[in-house]
Amino acid sequence: MSLLANLLESESERELPQHIYTTGYTDRDIALLPALLTTLDAILIDIRFIPTSKQVQWQKDYLRLLLKDKYLHVSHLGNRSSKESGKQSIQNINLGIKIITELKTNLLIMCECQRIEECHRREISRRLSEKGIETKELTEWTYGTCVR
Repeated sequence: MSLLANLLESESERELPQHIYTTGYTDRDIALLPALLTTLDAILIDIRFIPTSKQVQWQKDYLRLLLKDKYLHVSHLGNRSSKESGKQSIQNINLGIKIITELKTNLLIMCECQRIEECHRREISRRLSEKGIETKELTEWTYGTCVR
């Protein structure tokens, strides 16, 4: 059974409200990521349209090996125009938001961009806010300093 199917199936088991965090991986140490997900009791939602990187540790296959069932790539929330500076064209934001909000678990939404002000995470956060779901941008990956 897939991660998505397992998370949807366990919907009735989770009684706490879902928390959604956002972050970018530029200039971050991947060694901190598993502990961060554990601290947040969250799974990683990779929102890159094409989850590749020149740095092997940020490629989809590496992340899947490292995080196992705590990794999910949601290409529907990916920016098709990521190679064009300042341009944003999210693949299918409505479907992507539907997928992640039905997971009923804490989420860490991640892409490459370091600053949310210059990233499509901002639009995703805005759309979630319109649905009454608040997000928190993590600017640091160390416990106790996760601030917006």
